[in-house]
Amino acid sequence: MPIANWARYGLAATLATAAGGVLIYRRKPGINHDAAPARSARHRRRFGDYRVTGATVTIRATPEQIRACWQGNAQLWPELEYLPFPEGNQPDLLLPPSELRDMASRPLLTRIVAEREDELVAWRSEGDGHADMHGRLRFRDNGAKGTAVEVIMAVRPHHFASAWKTEAMMAEALELGLLRDLRRLRMLIETGEIATARIRPDAA
Repeated sequence: MPIANWARYGLAATLATAAGGVLIYRRKPGINHDAAPARSARHRRRFGDYRVTGATVTIRATPEQIRACWQGNAQLWPELEYLPFPEGNQPDLLLPPSELRDMASRPLLTRIVAEREDELVAWRSEGDGHADMHGRLRFRDNGAKGTAVEVIMAVRPHHFASAWKTEAMMAEALELGLLRDLRRLRMLIETGEIATARIRPDAA
């Protein structure tokens, strides 16, 4: 499909496609999926005009519990940097955290466009004049460790890189910020609170 037609249907369709999607990877046996930037993003950092990045952590909880915390725990939302969170009154509307909002050179209007129970939630920005962003949360069984939670986001760099000297700096900030956000989600679910100490980038 030509990139123009593909963009018309939305990256969210690719994000929501389990079989062979650019931003969906097939699990390889023997790989530790806990923490570290998402391997799908590392393998394909660009798709057309989009910059792709992401992160993964494993949480000792079910997909239902993880999603309930992300969607319904107001204690989490002020602590997020780049992971959009539900608006509350409109279930399909996602709000950008302050860091993501400050990174964007245009307004952000983001809605959930695809959902699979206990598997994924995909979103995309909409409307002319808004920053172009697509993303998704995906839940995978990680055995006795719990559920591997992967977030992937794809953005048009010129809509987000204005606050950074280079596109690479923008992508790194987004990648590490998403990883910290997932770790905050994990702390809240597993311990009932979010530690105020600085989260080390190499913490698993």
